[in-house]
Amino acid sequence: MSNNTKIPNPEVKCSVNACTHWIPGNICSAGNINILNETVNTTSKSKEETICSTFEKRQGLDGFIDSADNINWVEFAEELVGIGRQLNPTVTCIVDTCKYHNNKDDLCQINSIEITYKKNNEYNKSTNCTTFEYDGKSTKDKNFS
Repeated sequence: MSNNTKIPNPEVKCSVNACTHWIPGNICSAGNINILNETVNTTSKSKEETICSTFEKRQGLDGFIDSADNINWVEFAEELVGIGRQLNPTVTCIVDTCKYHNNKDDLCQINSIEITYKKNNEYNKSTNCTTFEYDGKSTKDKNFS
């Protein structure tokens, strides 16, 4: 895909059902997700070194309320009533060693990404962007605030 092509909203497939944003069908109800390098001040060279920092452990009503400010309410309602619009968050990605990363806008330049559990299946930041592909270039890590 060309580096000039901007896809600000790739389809997000998420199988992390312990996240408060997950809904059946591997759909993410967040308004925006943030894909980061797992360790600050490092660069990712494999999908295991990436995280979806939007992950919020599903813990009853408290967890839902804590994450309510990042729910795509309009598309969530439309998805539930079957209007046909796909519920999908925007994706901000600062993993600039991924071949799909748009260095100018911190966007993901691919049609679809997949978020899964890490192999050890721990619940604290236990996610990987399995779409990550190392571009072979190690660059300075950016901090996300």
